[in-house]
Amino acid sequence: MKQTLKYILQYVIENLKMAETKHSIIIALNGGVIALSLGFVQSTNLIIKYTNYAVLFFAGLSIIISFFALHARRVDVKFKAKKYADKNLLYFQNLAIMTSEELIKNIIKYYNYPPNYKIDNLEIDIASTIIANSKIVKRKFQLFNDSAFFCVLSIISCLFAFIFNGAV
Repeated sequence: MKQTLKYILQYVIENLKMAETKHSIIIALNGGVIALSLGFVQSTNLIIKYTNYAVLFFAGLSIIISFFALHARRVDVKFKAKKYADKNLLYFQNLAIMTSEELIKNIIKYYNYPPNYKIDNLEIDIASTIIANSKIVKRKFQLFNDSAFFCVLSIISCLFAFIFNGAV
């Protein structure tokens, strides 16, 4: 059981690293968009000026959200148990809605452990760590989606600034 739990924990930690990498990429991309839009700061055209403000606002908001996600280590998620038909015990979304006891019971059930398997405290601790990290990963991916949305808005605004600058 310990090996199974350690494998699941390692899988969740890999998802955590991937989420943090995505946020780092979004921050770098937004930095590039901001650097690109700074060329339009001196423009006297009001459309370009307001479009540039939109670029700076959306890119800045995206960066702030990504910074929050990179530094979010605390699990402060309200827990409402939802039952999914999918019992994939490697998927962080499924793990985030379970308790450590549910995780251990599902491992016993779905991975063919004997029904009278004796659970020790280390297994409960590892399961609790898996659940906590899954909640963090879930939150980071939610923040990534929000950050990516504002990043796309900033890129679109930057493209409009280029188009309006070329038209003027």
